[in-house]
Formats: sequence, C-alpha cells, structure tokens
Amino acid sequence: MQTERRPEQVDYRLPTVALVGRVNVGKSSLFNCIMETRQAIVSDVPGTTRTRNIGNFTWRGVQSRIVDAGGLTFDESADFEEEILAQTKKAIAEADVILFLVDLQDRLMPQEREIAKLLRKEKVPVLLVGNKADSPRYRANAHEAEWLKLGMGEPRPVSASNGTGVGDVLDEIFKLFNKAKRRPKQVSVKPDIRVAILGKPNVGKSTLLNQIAGEDMVITSPIAHTTRETFNLMVTWNAHVIEFIDTAGIRRKSHVDEGLEKIGVSQSIAHMENADVVLLMIDATEPVSNQEKILASLIEEKRRSVILVVNKWDLIEDHSEENRKEFIKLLYGLYPHLQHAAIVFLSAKSGYRVHQLYENIVAAWGARHKIIDALTLDTFIHELLAKHPPKRGGGNIPPKIYGLKQLATDPPYFQMSIRAKSILAQSYIKFVERSVREHFGFVGTPISLYTKKTKQ
Repeated sequence: MQTERRPEQVDYRLPTVALVGRVNVGKSSLFNCIMETRQAIVSDVPGTTRTRNIGNFTWRGVQSRIVDAGGLTFDESADFEEEILAQTKKAIAEADVILFLVDLQDRLMPQEREIAKLLRKEKVPVLLVGNKADSPRYRANAHEAEWLKLGMGEPRPVSASNGTGVGDVLDEIFKLFNKAKRRPKQVSVKPDIRVAILGKPNVGKSTLLNQIAGEDMVITSPIAHTTRETFNLMVTWNAHVIEFIDTAGIRRKSHVDEGLEKIGVSQSIAHMENADVVLLMIDATEPVSNQEKILASLIEEKRRSVILVVNKWDLIEDHSEENRKEFIKLLYGLYPHLQHAAIVFLSAKSGYRVHQLYENIVAAWGARHKIIDALTLDTFIHELLAKHPPKRGGGNIPPKIYGLKQLATDPPYFQMSIRAKSILAQSYIKFVERSVREHFGFVGTPISLYTKKTKQ
C-alpha cells in the first residue's frame, strides 16, 4: 500500500571522505574544523563519538561529504566496541578517500597497527594524517621513523584546533575526488521541514530513526544515554524534504551528569528550539513521568508544533480501540497545554504504524504556516458571534468584538479587536481560540490569539 512505503533518503551523490582512527586522536575536532561547526561533541573522554557524524562541507566553492567514525580500541571489553567497529566499516565502505588520523603528540599505538591492516585491504586512497601538530615541535614529530611502520609514508601534519595544514590536506583530498565516480559539486537542497525527536533515555528515539532510514544509521542499546550526539537524517516524502534529528535522551536536571551528557542534552534542547515539528516520544509500557511533562511544557513554551508518539504499542496486551481512546484521554489529561497535538501509536522496532508519522508531520508543518485570508476570518467571527455572543466580562461597558485578523505564521498569530474600555472574559478568548483551531484545522501546532482594544 502507498501509505506504508518508506521515505527515500536524500542522496546528494557527493564524494565522501571518512575519518578513521583510534580513540582521542581528534577525529571529531577535525570534523568540526572542516565543517566549520560544533556538530560533533569533543572531549578527552575515550569513546565520546559512538555513532558516525555525517555532514556536507564546502571547499573552494563546492560541497563534499565527510563522515566521522567512532574511535577504535580493539578491546572487546570496551563499551560499544563491536557497534563502533561496524559503524567504522560502514563509513569505510562508503568512502572515496579515507583519512587515517594519528596523534603527533603521542607514540605509535598497537591499535593503529590494527587499523592499518584493516585499511590496506581497501581499494580507495588512504591518507595518513598526523593531528595535534599545534606547534613546530609537534609538526616535527611527523618525521619520526616509527610512523613508517604503518606502510603509508609520513603523516601529513595538521592541527584541528588552529587549522594549520588542514587546507593542504583538503586540496589533496579534492585532487583524489576528481578521479572518483562522484565529484564535488554545488548542492542547494535544504529541508522544508525540520523534525526533532525528543524524549527521555531509552524511549526508542534512535530505533525510530533507524526504522525511518531503513538501516542501522545510529547505535541503539538498552543502556541509558547511548546516544550522546545528535544525528541528522534527510529524507523526501511527497515532494517534501524532511530532516529528522535524533537527540540525546533528556533526564531530570538533577540526574544529568556533568560533561558529555550535559553537552548532549544542551544540543537536544537547541535542536528542539530550531525544529518546525517535535516528536515527543512516550513509552507505552511505562507510566508517564514528570520528565515528560517537563519536556511537554518546554515544547509549549518554545511554541513548537508537536506530535505525541506512543512507542512500543505492540507490547501492550490490549490493542482495542477502547483502550487506545482511554490512552489518548490520559495523555490529553496529563498534557492539557498540548490538546492540539496529534497522537500516533507505533512500534519503532517493528515498524508498526510508523508510516502514519509522515502525513502527520506534513499536516503539522502545513498548519504552522497556514494563512487565513481576511474575508474568511471576518465571515467566521461574525457567524461565531451570532451563535455564541460574549457575556459581560466585568466593568461598565459591555464587550463588543469588531473583527479578527491573522498577523503572522510560524506559529499562527491572531488579533481580535474589541471595544475600548470593555473587558472580555479570558474564558471567551480561549473559546474563540479553540473555535479557530477546530474550524481551520490547526492540528499539531500552537496558535496565539490576543485582544486589542480599539475605537470603532
């Protein structure tokens, strides 16, 4: 069926450079330097990067793709070592050029010998790059004979922290790109709709992203805070380009660890604030927590459009329509300020009803940008007043409504003109707001309605 089809990932057909190396050699720092952003989290904690960071970067006026793979330890006892190795192999398989990164402030490590063995099997060019060449002293370390044991010549010295030598390496990469099947080019594709996937840890955000992608783009596990960094996925759906952003799980502030988790949470909130639509994920198998209520309040405060995503619905014994309606009633009771939100019951793991998300996302985005013309609004408000005239809200002058107009979109903003010195009951203002929403179909998006006193 058409409604069950999967969205297609946006393929820019750009050549790809993959950053490969052991832990703490500065791959994420170099990724950020080349991307000219702070997309990847940088820290001294080994294994900070788990899932690949992927982005398009510009050099000399054209774009290419860069992938930052997690650091390898070849230690089976290390957290997520198997998954990180799988992610690294995926990055290598997609690469047209590989940058093998080593640390010029350190000696040659056994893990780097293992990585060299892995990369010698590849048919694409491999450039040995020595990072942390932050001074002439460390740049000179590129001439140490021990690096020759890797069989890839002397490392090209660069400093991701100050940019030294990075331009020379990019020039070399682009010369190799000119021999690849895919060539650097100008890319103008931008998302129409930005969607942030938000929720507490282990609710299934990364699993949902993988389901949307149709492949394991990000590492998932039962361990809380597996996802440390955000991951972006660009897809097309019915002529819309939608960017999904998988965010780190957000716990109560008092439970958030300093360091990596705090940085990840800050990234999550920033992406939520910049999103058009937020998917607030809820675990159907667990009671709704105060943390989810806080997230819901934050979404409302930032005036984001929202869809409540009830995950793991396939694990609920009672799938009856009555139970589903009871769950909806419960959610609207817990989130009274999100009465406008659509609710989708699904299973991110099995894919059950995931296809229902896409049309709801497009509908919420459309409602966010909907414009109601003045004549239609004028007809609506006069018909509403004829059926439900306002009662006296206090004061000596009875209220009178002159008109209603839309002042803005994203989100929609309305102004209702009322008689000067009169008072209109707040309950009636809320009634008009609900009527506007229901009549014009502002599903999934907040609207604002304010009064302005005027002389007519």
